Amino acid sequence: MKQDIRITKTIEQINISFLALLEEKSFENIVVQNILDKAKINRSTFYKHFQNKHAVALQLIDELKATLLGNFEDRFSIPTTQFAQKITPVFLQNKKIIRLIGQIESPKINLYRELQKIIKRQYITQVKKGTNKSDADLDLQAHIFATTILGMMRYFVERDEPPVAEKVLRDIKEVFNQLIIEEKIPQSKKIKG
Repeated sequence: MKQDIRITKTIEQINISFLALLEEKSFENIVVQNILDKAKINRSTFYKHFQNKHAVALQLIDELKATLLGNFEDRFSIPTTQFAQKITPVFLQNKKIIRLIGQIESPKINLYRELQKIIKRQYITQVKKGTNKSDADLDLQAHIFATTILGMMRYFVERDEPPVAEKVLRDIKEVFNQLIIEEKIPQSKKIKG
């Protein structure tokens, strides 16, 4: 069933006002009255749609997760460069919301923690298809994968600059090459062996 356009516009106005307030002050310092004033709506209208400011933030997080992770489905089925080129416009379109909602770090609301869990799960699901390893065996790999993805996303959000897929991929390769430095066997030991 399609939602009434007035309801859609009201929710959109509440979301826009909430995000504007996040640009002005921290989440902890925002109260429902601030949202009402900014959105130019009355209290009963707000409470028809949201229980509190936390519900507004959680709804925005759910929308972001759906948008970002809906595009993440191809991550393991297409080449990395192609995936990066596909996800970059989605990222750029949502960068401001990611930055604002990503600032909220409370026990109940944390965009990056939510994305971390989902990306880890997707990684484990994908890798398990080709191996008999358990979730526990893959947990560290999944953590490294999700942390790398989200670290890059946060880097570009906080610096307000667009990622260049080819450069990002080169940088990732260089980092991992530096992370794993093989022990060099001296020539004298090679000859004796």
